[in-house]
Amino acid sequence: MEKKLLISISILLILTLIYFLSSTITGRIIYPDSYAYTTAICNETNYCEDYIINCEGNNLKKFTPTGLSIQNNKDWIDERKDKTLCS
Repeated sequence: MEKKLLISISILLILTLIYFLSSTITGRIIYPDSYAYTTAICNETNYCEDYIINCEGNNLKKFTPTGLSIQNNKDWIDERKDKTLCS
């Protein structure tokens, strides 16, 4: 009986350890410099489209339109300072 209890507790501890280790593993471990964000990119008539930007370090990996856009008025000024996509 004690042997079965010891085996059961050992299995439970191993499963608990596996659960906690697997919950802390993320894509950041595999690709530590990968990140994504959205930004609006505007043309000379202030028509802006939203894009998902995927970067790996300072390199652009993927540039995907979200389908969202806005037409700003002609006097609108884009005041964002940093216009680089992956920096």
